[in-house]
Amino acid sequence: MGTANKSELSVIIKAKDLCSYVMTVTDKSPKRYRFTLVSRMQNYALDVIEDLYYANEVFVRAEDKEQAERRLAHQRKVQTSLKLLAYIA
Repeated sequence: MGTANKSELSVIIKAKDLCSYVMTVTDKSPKRYRFTLVSRMQNYALDVIEDLYYANEVFVRAEDKEQAERRLAHQRKVQTSLKLLAYIA
């Protein structure tokens, strides 16, 4: 696996590895699950990467509580997507 360069955060590298794994495992899923459960699993895996990138792009200064809340909101969304992915899996 190891799909990223050295400048990326390790959590993003792991999220990409997870996404790659989900895509590989669900690639040949039965047709009756492909457009419901499989689609959701793949979307949650992609959402994790997307929200990690958004959270990482928010620059937070010590005195800027609004930006800190924005970053935290993205991080919470990542946690929720991971919980939902685990539930469906």
